[in-house]
This record gives sequence, C-alpha cells and structure tokens, in this order.
Amino acid sequence: MNKLSTEVSARARNEVARVLQDLASCNQGQIAEQLGLDPSTLSRMKNDKKTNGLTEIENCLVLLDILGYKTVNKKYRMIREEKLNALFVMAKAWMESKQSVDDFFQDDIEDFGIGFDLGYKEKA
Repeated sequence: MNKLSTEVSARARNEVARVLQDLASCNQGQIAEQLGLDPSTLSRMKNDKKTNGLTEIENCLVLLDILGYKTVNKKYRMIREEKLNALFVMAKAWMESKQSVDDFFQDDIEDFGIGFDLGYKEKA
C-alpha cells in the first residue's frame, strides 16, 4: 500500500493488515481450492501491485471501506449502539457506587431486607 497509503483511511489499512495476517496464518492452498482458484492465482491476488499501488485483495478491502462496510470475524455478534451505551452507563454507575475494594465482596443478607437464613454460614 505504498502510493495510496496516505489517502487510504486508517480503518481500511487496519482491515488490510488484519486480513493479510489471517491469510498468512492459513493454508493458502486450501483457501485457493475453496475459491476454485489455482494457488498461484491467490498468491498473485495477494502480492501483485496494481497501478494504484494496491494488490487485488487490498483494493477489495479499500472498496468495502469506501462503501461503508467493514469485515468482522464470523464468530462476532452485533449489538446495537444504543443498547451498548445503556450497558456502559449502567456498568459505570455500578462501579462508581463502590467506595473501596471491600464493596466488591458479598453484601450482608440483611442489606437486602431478607430476614431468613439461606442455608450458608461463614466459617469461623
């Protein structure tokens, strides 16, 4: 990504780096086979620079970035920004309510207004 490095967004550069790193850690022969390509074709897609200084794979990832897409791992799940923000606010409020490390330990049952024994006692 020499010529366009300054023009390509940081997010696109990160996407390219992550995808190429993942590709390098995989069996490229098997990936080429799954794509129905010759391994040398996949290698050219990964290594041969076009006139804009990007490889075919880099061009695809930059195109996705320009269109507003990003690549994510299949195992990731999406959470709406509003829901994540609400969870963050609640977690922050809970953490700010703590005054010391001792506040993170089990509270006394009396603090919850429950007046019966739950069947456990502290060891003496």
